[in-house]
Amino acid sequence: MSEHRFTDGNLLVLYAIHKSKQVAAGGDLPDYIKERIKVGLETYGMIMKSRPDKHKTMVMIVGARGPAEKVKQELVKGGIRDEIIAIDTDSQNMAQTISRVTDMIRSKPNPPFIYFIGSIWLHDIFKSTIMGRLKGYKVQFYGALDHRPVDEVERE
Repeated sequence: MSEHRFTDGNLLVLYAIHKSKQVAAGGDLPDYIKERIKVGLETYGMIMKSRPDKHKTMVMIVGARGPAEKVKQELVKGGIRDEIIAIDTDSQNMAQTISRVTDMIRSKPNPPFIYFIGSIWLHDIFKSTIMGRLKGYKVQFYGALDHRPVDEVERE
């Protein structure tokens, strides 16, 4: 039997957890979150053009309520339908996010293809976290540009 299950649908996870004070004060989203939005919109566009199960696509934004709502607004402006976007405000880090995704898809006989969008600096953490938890699932990591120091990214 194949190591991977057949997929049915697509799940874009846009990891938008950050510690920026400017958004909390009602300001604009940080550039590194805008980069993730850009990658998310590009990924969504690729799915819509190439996947036969494109009509079964969901987007999950991970982050605090206020900033996540701003991310959602940008995604909707970019062409993603509002009704397919969910916000996860419970997850506080990468491990909790992966656990939440695993819990969502575990019971599905044909789980979705998962596209995880985060800072390019999170790739190693992502790989080590998914090795055990998402083994057998189809997962793709897309790293967005992030000009902050690695240790600052890892603290988030």
